[in-house]
Formats: sequence, structure tokens, C-alpha cells
Amino acid sequence: MTCAVTVLCHLMLVNFSPLQTNIETAKRDVDAVSNHEQSQSSANLQTHQSNEPNNVHEHHFDEQWFDIWQRSFTDSMDFTVKQFDGWFHSSDSGAKQLGEQARAEGRIQLAWEPRSGDFADTDLRFRIRVKLPALEERVDLLLSDNEDETQDSSIRAARDTSNNNRDQTTIALRFRPDQNSHYSFRVGAGRRDQLYTRARYRDALAFNNKWAMLYDAELYYFTRDRLGAEIGAAFQYDISPQHLIRQNNRFFYRDETNDWFWRHEIQHLYSINSHNALIPHFMVEGLSQPNYRVEEVYGGLRWRSNRIRDWLYFDVEPFVLLLREENFSASLGVALRVEAYYGGNSGN
Repeated sequence: MTCAVTVLCHLMLVNFSPLQTNIETAKRDVDAVSNHEQSQSSANLQTHQSNEPNNVHEHHFDEQWFDIWQRSFTDSMDFTVKQFDGWFHSSDSGAKQLGEQARAEGRIQLAWEPRSGDFADTDLRFRIRVKLPALEERVDLLLSDNEDETQDSSIRAARDTSNNNRDQTTIALRFRPDQNSHYSFRVGAGRRDQLYTRARYRDALAFNNKWAMLYDAELYYFTRDRLGAEIGAAFQYDISPQHLIRQNNRFFYRDETNDWFWRHEIQHLYSINSHNALIPHFMVEGLSQPNYRVEEVYGGLRWRSNRIRDWLYFDVEPFVLLLREENFSASLGVALRVEAYYGGNSGN
């Protein structure tokens, strides 16, 4: 038991992107993807954001061993990235100064997700991004446990169905024509050790200071799974500074099986204060073949907190899961998560 706790504490200290409330994150999603063409409209979505500190050292905490560990890990990762970034710029002082801005950002999440029928289900999730200023902020190196970024908050049992077996380690280089481009392109390896290439378009539209839409489309090719495509749209309504409703829709086309995989989800993000949030959410997903039918139903209530440190999150999420492969028998459970971050802000 002592060894397990020690391992957990060490794993807690490796990750990316400073803490924000979930409502702030949702609003900034809109502004981040539309800051080039929709900057004026999207800015209205941020008028109710709290002025939360972005750096753990702005709090008046006594520094603990885990703060030193997190800072040291960040410094060591940044040093490695700067050396790598140095391969791509010239020796003049301006380029060297640019190279000093190279950084790595990451997060890691350790979870225990017991449910009726499976009390030993655990999950380890991670996402790392390396930014290379010498390449004009147009190329990132990405390393993730899951290529499906739209299911970052899903429990493992909901992700590991045969219909959505996308939970595979992925490494890729992402290229954008310019920093504010809505287009991005990837080449990499993932999903059962396949090579792949992917093109994405992502944008947002703020209708007014309450309503907004985020949308994207992807086309990709895997060496064994062949051609695939995705399209998604999320609608969000900013009720008040503490409440936001988001409704997500996503469709996946799979050339290998010549069918569509679909997902619909609704979330209510309630910010209790600057360090605590409640997120009730409901999701249903399924396939188009042999008919348009439901394969999975999920409902949960997540409490998320970062009271100890800005970069350290704790989640508790009671949930109910119904799977077709389990004859839609209700499986009750609770997800307990620890998530830690290192590095600077990330829009990933």
C-alpha cells in the first residue's frame, strides 16, 4: 500500500496547462479558435471570466516537496526542448533568443473507476505537446494516450467499447500554415501501431454574447484502417458567470467497416467558485450498421477541484453506464481521478 501511494504521488507531478475552471475553458475554446476571424464576437464570451491566477507561485502557499518536483520537472523538460529547438535556428542572437521560448506542456491523469461488475478498472491518461519557436510556432510534437481528443473526460469503460476502440498511444507532428490558421495537418503513428496522416479544419462562431458554436471536420488515412473522416459541432449557451450549457454532436466514418459511428452529449458546467466545479453530463453513442442503433448510454456527475494547487486537480464522478454488449444492464460506479500539469498554457 505504501508503494502504491508513493507511485501515485510521483505520477501526480507530471502534466500540462495551468488550472482553469471548466466554464472558463469552454469559453476560451471559442475565443482560441476564432481569434483571427471572430475576435470581436468571441471576446464577448469572456466578459464573465474570473481573474484566476495563472501561476501556482501567485498563491501564498508554503512550498512543498511536490512544488519543487513539479518545477524541476518542468525545467528539465524545457531544457531538453530548447536543445531540440536549437537544431532548427541559426546562430545569430535573435534566433537564440527565440529558442529560449521553446517549451513543453503536458498533463497526466491517474484514475480508479470501479463499477458493478468491474471493481479493479484503472486508467492512466497523458498528453504532451512540444512547441518549437524556431519553426515559427507552426510545428508541434504531440504525444498522447488517445487520438480522440473529444473524449478526454470519458471513463475507460465507456471508451473501450468495440465500436470506439481508439484508446491507443499516438505520436505525431502537427503543422499549421500560420499561427492563427484554422487548418492543421498531422503525420504520425498510433492506433495499433499504424502510420497515419490527418488534416483538420476547426473554427468557432459567436452568435452573440450568450450563444456560440464550435465546429470541426477531419479527414485521415491509416495504413490498415484506411480512410476515415469526422465531423463535429458543439453548441454552447452562456447562462451566467457560473453556468454554461454545451451540447456536442460528432460523427465518424470508417472505411474499413463502411459505417458511421456517432455520439451526442450534453453538459452543464457549474462553477461553484474559482477552485470547484460541478459537471452533470449525459452521453449516448452508437452505429449506423446494421441499423442506426444505440450502443452505449452514459450519465455522470463530476465534481472537479484544484484547491491545493493551480496545476493539481481532483475529480470525483459517480456514474451509470449501459452497454449493448452487457444487454443494457445498468452498471453503477464512481471515478476517482488525480490530474497534474506542467508547463505553460496549452490550447491543445
